Amino acid sequence: MENTIKEFETVLNQEDAILDALIAKQAEMRGAVTEKSWENLSAIIPQINDIYEEFSNKDAERAVLQDNIKSKELKAFSEKIGLLRSKLLKCKIENQALTKYVNITREFIQGIVENALPQSGSKVYSNKGVILHPQPQSVVVDLSF
Repeated sequence: MENTIKEFETVLNQEDAILDALIAKQAEMRGAVTEKSWENLSAIIPQINDIYEEFSNKDAERAVLQDNIKSKELKAFSEKIGLLRSKLLKCKIENQALTKYVNITREFIQGIVENALPQSGSKVYSNKGVILHPQPQSVVVDLSF
């Protein structure tokens, strides 16, 4: 049992380090998006996915260990678990903020494209009778003038 508790503590410390790395990468990603540095963003996204996968594996390991530990022995780790939950919440809030920023920007750009290149007003239906909303056509802007 003592060995399981030490493993549990080790996994918690590893999860803490992984979450710190994830938070740092999310900050880099936010910077890349706001600065519109698409090359940096393309490099950061796979790194974030790898970190997330590593965290998922560690979290599954932690869950197995936690099931084998009695609840009164887990009380010693309540502060560390609370810290991990707060870091997870920070990651979730960062993801939501980034998603909201991307959605607002996409809607803004789509509005501009619709005003610049109005689509036909007639409705188009699929073969199942569902209305298909027209999508903006691809546009290439030549800025080499």
